[in-house]
Amino acid sequence: MDDATIDDIAARLASARRGGRLIPLPDAGWPPADLETAERISDRAAAAIGEPVAGWKIGATSPDAQAIIGCNGPFFGPMFAFQITASGGTLAPSPGLLGVECEFAFRIGRDQPAGRGGWNRQSIGDLVESCHPALEIIARRTAGSGFPGFTPAVADFALNAGFVHGPAIVGWREADLADTEVLGLVDGRQTNAGFGRNVLGHPLEALAWLANALAARRRGLVAGQWVSTGTCLGVVPAQPGSIVSGDFGPLGTVSVRLGG
Repeated sequence: MDDATIDDIAARLASARRGGRLIPLPDAGWPPADLETAERISDRAAAAIGEPVAGWKIGATSPDAQAIIGCNGPFFGPMFAFQITASGGTLAPSPGLLGVECEFAFRIGRDQPAGRGGWNRQSIGDLVESCHPALEIIARRTAGSGFPGFTPAVADFALNAGFVHGPAIVGWREADLADTEVLGLVDGRQTNAGFGRNVLGHPLEALAWLANALAARRRGLVAGQWVSTGTCLGVVPAQPGSIVSGDFGPLGTVSVRLGG
């Protein structure tokens, strides 16, 4: 795909994200032919947003999620401050809303040296300031229904459309994140259940994966950024006007109202 086509698609995706609307499927170059092309579109779309990356979402960190998207491993995409809120807030839903995911999130406390890889579950904790129960709103910016395939998902900001963080988990380093049961609820009614171990075995494994993936691109995590590590329980079905909650048992709760 030539640079002009990539720039055009990226600009349209960024405009759709800013404006909370859907765009028609591009006439040319869609879906992206391969992961490299999808990542180039994603990078340029992020630049077109015009503000710093406030965090990262990791997708497809479980076999079930990989089956939905049609991939055999995780992928990631940027999050921005205008679509981040604390628990109890309201986020405007995208017309391409796909659902909400209950996730463990980390706030980065120290910069990762750009290009430095070799991170694992034990060492990555050195970069973490805090751990939080969180929700990710997922949506597509292109016309159509249901989940797109792998390369369209990567190009389209990895389907991120919002992020909600709950209070910091006290004593999270001693807590058993993997064996924590997580419940998803819509308007107080349980819809889904899962465990922290559904995220590559442990949420810190997902964070280490992201740090290594960024390092491979000569980039790194930055202090102050958020990282949402992938769904513990599949996708919570949600509609505009509903209140979606994640119950992380003794580790806390998080909720958001989807405006509409």
